[in-house]
Amino acid sequence: MFRNDLNISRPIRVLLVEDSPLYQKILRGILSENDEFEVVAVASNGLEAIKYSNLYKPDIISMDIFMPVMDGIEATKMIMQSNPVPIVIVSNVYQTSDTDIAIKELDAGAVYILPKPVGPSDSNYSKEAVKYRNTLRIMSEIKVVKRINRSNGSSSTNTNSILINNSEGVSTLRPKIKCMPPKIVKIIAIGASAGGPESIKILLSNLSEDVVTPIVVVQHIDPHFIEGFASWLNNYSNRKVKVATNDELLEEKTVYIAPGERHMRIEKRMAISFSDYKKSNGHVPSVDVLFDSINEVCAKESIAILLSGMGRDGADGMKNLSDSGCYTFAQNQESSLVYGMPKEAVKLGAACRVLSPEDIAKEINSILNKKQITI
Repeated sequence: MFRNDLNISRPIRVLLVEDSPLYQKILRGILSENDEFEVVAVASNGLEAIKYSNLYKPDIISMDIFMPVMDGIEATKMIMQSNPVPIVIVSNVYQTSDTDIAIKELDAGAVYILPKPVGPSDSNYSKEAVKYRNTLRIMSEIKVVKRINRSNGSSSTNTNSILINNSEGVSTLRPKIKCMPPKIVKIIAIGASAGGPESIKILLSNLSEDVVTPIVVVQHIDPHFIEGFASWLNNYSNRKVKVATNDELLEEKTVYIAPGERHMRIEKRMAISFSDYKKSNGHVPSVDVLFDSINEVCAKESIAILLSGMGRDGADGMKNLSDSGCYTFAQNQESSLVYGMPKEAVKLGAACRVLSPEDIAKEINSILNKKQITI
């Protein structure tokens, strides 16, 4: 049960999982600066994390990766398969080989990943302390689900109406919008946030090799881990996955990941451009900014996909795209770690289809089978 469900104001209960006594002290100190948080326990390894998670029922877990006895990846998997709790990975891994490991934590069910904040003597301490507290605060409100047979299952919504669960928990029916699969597809655009890495992995791994259309991705993730995220996806995709660069032309069989702290747009000549605009829906890069740029260039010759994530980034952009004739997909609730962004798109009537990532890939394979694909 969640704090908001109870309509009461109480501290956010935090379980710290960290083997370093120094960082235990730093993280506890950061949380003690705000009475909004209560550290209910400190675990020094993954096995203790599982034990304390069951015992203290925290609202959020701050999890390190490299620890004795049991590492953070295994602990995250076990917690998410038994009594799921939002888990934020807090780790100092910056080399690509290490960030690959960090990204596996997201695959295991963690909702976010960020570097460990610096100590009080560092000039960036206040900024990073605020970021750490804000991340825990926001992620503690996510209602996560058990990670059992999540990549299996081809649950989908295919009826003439789409079932929507609104914030009051009352089910309503909204007529599904009329959509026609595109005859020519110049670009596939994907937006995702918390829970997105696994969904993107499943989608890419199920795309046929015959699908050569360039793919652009905005995934909300700390900029330190973008390179590792792209490298990790390369292990599961039959196409090249890379971090996008400014002014590069889109190429076939390539997946472009938006870099951190800059918006990614698509220009008329089918090239990538970056902008330093203010945050859109609280994010840089923003899915809405990407979708809106495609709407200006080739809406009727594109496919847009909104996957697992909290908030509503991408929902308005997808609605604009669908109104212009784009063929749109939203991830269904059953397969979403966090049914926020796709739910908002469905509520707007912006999604042509509401499917699992695996089924989204299968339908794209069918749409593009023997169709003309141009850049």
